[in-house]
Amino acid sequence: MWTKPWRLREGFVIGAGLLVTGLMLQLSIGPIDWQSFAYPVNVIVLALLLAIIILTYAMRPRVYACRYMTTTTAAVPALIYTVVLTAVMGLTKQLPSGPLMLSEPSLADTVGLTRMLSFWPFVLIYVWLTLLLGEVVIHRLLHLRKGRQFWTRDLPFIVNHLGLFITIITATLGNADMQRLKMMVTQEGPEWRATDDRGEMHELPIAIQLKEFRIDEYPPKLTLIDNSTGEPVGGQQAETLLLDSTFSEGQLGNWRIRLNQHLDLATPVMKEDTTNFEPWMHTGAVTAVNIDAERILATDAHHTGTKQSGWITCGSYMFPYQMLKLDDRQSLAMMPREPQRYVSRVEILTKSGKDIETDILVNKPYSIDGWKIYQLNYDTERGRWSEISILELVSDPWLPFVYTGIYMMLLGAILMFILAQRRKEEQP
Repeated sequence: MWTKPWRLREGFVIGAGLLVTGLMLQLSIGPIDWQSFAYPVNVIVLALLLAIIILTYAMRPRVYACRYMTTTTAAVPALIYTVVLTAVMGLTKQLPSGPLMLSEPSLADTVGLTRMLSFWPFVLIYVWLTLLLGEVVIHRLLHLRKGRQFWTRDLPFIVNHLGLFITIITATLGNADMQRLKMMVTQEGPEWRATDDRGEMHELPIAIQLKEFRIDEYPPKLTLIDNSTGEPVGGQQAETLLLDSTFSEGQLGNWRIRLNQHLDLATPVMKEDTTNFEPWMHTGAVTAVNIDAERILATDAHHTGTKQSGWITCGSYMFPYQMLKLDDRQSLAMMPREPQRYVSRVEILTKSGKDIETDILVNKPYSIDGWKIYQLNYDTERGRWSEISILELVSDPWLPFVYTGIYMMLLGAILMFILAQRRKEEQP
């Protein structure tokens, strides 16, 4: 071993040495704290890394180890180690970075396999792969061929490998500068403060005020409730009846259900010993339906038995729900209405002087001044009458560089595939 020229075994030994070194660092000083690499530290680290790559390549004529870094026998073991560790990360449940807050941490938690991005062996292998990529790209740039060889071989190779290099570097070092914050906005006034996952408050260069919050809900559903347990009959597989705009009559269990009146926004009104519902277009209004429920006897589907009539509502934060008792065993209830879409109409003010009014929807963020604003949540207790909206604001200044690297990788891969096919066709 270590007899020139070095082969694959030397490459695997180097990788094993990095794994052992990483485990020793992991057990002695703990996982990597990526927050300590925030700007300007990450820029300094990037400059040092590029300087090391250039200096290492400059030492190739004198140091054999530097020449070995541009060979496939060095690259193949590094790729194998990288693939294996990445597979471990994919097969292991990953926890968020920060202090380990588990009552009974497993061996994988203690070692660091559940936080691979901060796991020293994982990071050192990726650093080694990055160094090899840098050396290969420099070597190819300094030994460009002319004519057809450049377009068919050098250009696709450089674009692909340089893209991978940019992606790894910017995705890693840029992680510390990414901010993911939560902001609670109301109609009372603009909010410019947001909290991170540690509960720390941050003042932002943008302020947001809620103008209107809306929820579009799915049509109400009726289900049968077991009076003895208070749970739906059938549990999670409970049968339901959808009261959409076309519904007039249907069957639920052993009961025929007929709709008499459907009020999307209503309020209960006490009349002597009964409770009726009337239209009410105000905060806290409930969805209420008046129905007839008639039992269908098993012996004769057309013969009717007990009949019950009354109002049913799922209630709201202001008014309680109301069921219709069918018999001693079952009652008819309306399930809580499910949100189909919720949207916040907001006004956004920036330090740069922008004043924008727009809608923020789930999976449709709004981008402004380097921030992406997502609709995250709302006051679920008040539901459609929520007076607050919870937004997520994400800033990732390195993301354009990551995308650039990814696009370069894809372009290089496409070029290599197309040109390889052409070479095959040209062969006699």
